[in-house]
Amino acid sequence: MLTSYFNKIPMLSLLAALLLLGACTEDSNIIFDPDHEYEDSDPVVTQVFPERSAFAGVGTVTPTGLEPVIITGQNFGTNESNIIVYFGLSRAEILELTDDEIRVIPPNDPGENRRIRVVKVNAEKYSEFPEDPEEQYELRSIFTPYPGFEDSSSPRAITTGPEGELFYSNVENNVNDGIVMRTPEGDATRISAGGEAWIYSRVRRGADGNIYAIRANVNVVYRVDPSIGIGGGDAPTPSIFVQLPRTLLLQDIAMGPDGYLWGAANNNIVRINTATGDFDQFSLPGTIRALHMHDGYLYAGMVRDGQSGVWRVPILGDNTPGDEEVYTMMPSDDMLVRSMAFTETGDMVMAVNTIESIMIYRNGQVQELYPDIVPPGATTLAVSSDNPSQLIIGIIGTSIGGVSSVTRVLKLEMEQNMAPFYGTF
Repeated sequence: MLTSYFNKIPMLSLLAALLLLGACTEDSNIIFDPDHEYEDSDPVVTQVFPERSAFAGVGTVTPTGLEPVIITGQNFGTNESNIIVYFGLSRAEILELTDDEIRVIPPNDPGENRRIRVVKVNAEKYSEFPEDPEEQYELRSIFTPYPGFEDSSSPRAITTGPEGELFYSNVENNVNDGIVMRTPEGDATRISAGGEAWIYSRVRRGADGNIYAIRANVNVVYRVDPSIGIGGGDAPTPSIFVQLPRTLLLQDIAMGPDGYLWGAANNNIVRINTATGDFDQFSLPGTIRALHMHDGYLYAGMVRDGQSGVWRVPILGDNTPGDEEVYTMMPSDDMLVRSMAFTETGDMVMAVNTIESIMIYRNGQVQELYPDIVPPGATTLAVSSDNPSQLIIGIIGTSIGGVSSVTRVLKLEMEQNMAPFYGTF
């Protein structure tokens, strides 16, 4: 903020000099020269798209990607070093410049009072938008905290329900503090008892209304009926629903159609019947870290032969897996997929373990969704029926590359609908 402010000093100094001009004498040490002839014409802004607001640090979000803020007018010139664009007191990044158009990424400085000013170094006056001084330009935040968490200790694994509710495992002083249901308005109800010296690494809502939970590297699936706690009864302790062989240590679970729960365990995927608890295992070589079911495929974020990527497995008519195929490789082998979701148009969104935090696979390329915007530590993803154009992100506090984050749940604006998760809505 200070850097952007002091970048304005040449223009501010000029204005101050004009005010002091009447007090100047021939012996004055003021450097302003009233006889100075300005080399360039004043910049003129005629229109800005979008007109009234944009996303801070991003610009415009479309289903096919990001678009900058476009400023049209005249007398901008073509030398980027001579043009400065401010939103409020913060400086924008110029992407392209012609004499009648400037394309910029607005600063990551959300707020309502962010009037746009185009300053030309060798011109006498700057141009301002909106023209009416009573109007303002707004920079909206691309994400907002999920409401009601001010008093919550440390929300972890997340899933959602059909009424827009959020379910999450809570942690206090590194101890399991139970599973909590929180409404879209922020009201919370505990649906399971806690107190154990371990933490749920994943929770998923099934189509049967139950919440399924696992602990990382443990061969047990827990289940809790949330209606007991929500209905006013004592929050129950999750029961052990399925205990797998000791060789099948779970990393993630995903709900599938027809009442099946799928699990990632070592070099295997496990299919569990939620009605009976019966299970079967199928080989899938690789270290599987994340699972997601979408449109007839089971997607596995994993490392195989030292390479990090996403493989997908077709689920056949008898609910058995077919032959896997590579869906996409990650940009680097140290970028590991932690959780996945899909847009309605079929783009995959991934939470990853690097500073980039959220990636998207679109048009055959893996790229950062909103560069330098989402804090690192994204671990689990969910989609709400309350607003399916928002992606819900569980962040676990971390520090990567000098950038730190705190544990929290965010609602990320996607500007398009996300595909629902099985079992949620």
